[in-house]
Amino acid sequence: MPDLIKSGRLRSGLLPVRLVKCSLLRSGLLLLVMTLVPAPAFAWGVAAHRYIMGRAIDLLPAGLKPFFNQYRDELVLRVNDPDTWRVVGWDEGPNHFLDFGRPDLGPYPFVALPRDYGAAVEKFGIETLKRIGTLPWRDAEQFGNLRRAFDGFRRNFIYAPNDVVLFSAVVSHYLQDAHMPLHASNNNDGQLTGQNGLHARFESALFERYQSKLTIEPVASAPIANPRDAAFDTLLASHQLVPRLLQADKDAAIGRGTYDDAYFDRFFANARPLLEQQIAKSIAATAAQIAGAWEAAGRPVVRTVTGPAQRVR
Repeated sequence: MPDLIKSGRLRSGLLPVRLVKCSLLRSGLLLLVMTLVPAPAFAWGVAAHRYIMGRAIDLLPAGLKPFFNQYRDELVLRVNDPDTWRVVGWDEGPNHFLDFGRPDLGPYPFVALPRDYGAAVEKFGIETLKRIGTLPWRDAEQFGNLRRAFDGFRRNFIYAPNDVVLFSAVVSHYLQDAHMPLHASNNNDGQLTGQNGLHARFESALFERYQSKLTIEPVASAPIANPRDAAFDTLLASHQLVPRLLQADKDAAIGRGTYDDAYFDRFFANARPLLEQQIAKSIAATAAQIAGAWEAAGRPVVRTVTGPAQRVR
């Protein structure tokens, strides 16, 4: 990952002029590349990720809400940054899934995969671990970045607001992915059961077609203190939903020669409770993770930004 991302320097508003020009150039190149490279399957589509991020802001503690409301539009936009990184060819793909169900992980709850990253690397090797997926550890890494970003407010670090926006959006993306059942399964596109394309039909098409009909009522949950274990537990719960999702798709396709409107109407009727449940849990978990990083930083005062200071003349 480029140093600008690692250090939190990919920002808006407070960059030096030289870096702003560089960022604009990079943004233009990213957009160009995205038009030329076929998009892979993502966990939740662009619209769903943005919806989840926007709703999560409303569940944040009072000490965070004014700041996050000020940056709502940017947060909603940037929550899809990790998917953009995948499109342009960064080594990002393994961070978005964990393929429970693989024979080498044993039966549920797949304790053959150590939760400790060092132990997992020692057991499987880094290349095999990338094939299995690295979502929980990536989530924990970005949680740490967000905690340090919040701590920047205590140190009056000039880039603290931009760091918090960036890493809030990024860490939220990974935990949201963990709530999508097919990103917790080695049958990630229905390919093992002859249901190819299920990934996109569920995560993107179903939400985008029927968003106005969904009833999504997230319940606020306690701040997350251990992001790695929270991600593992979420993925295990998501994996348990895969048979229901496969059956909903299979039943909707009976008698259909194509995935037409009639198929999607049936699929929505079958899968609606699962979709509403996972979106609601994803919203609550997003807010809980941001609040958890803030609490881990000692709950610093997160100040809203009114603009650059003016020099006295």
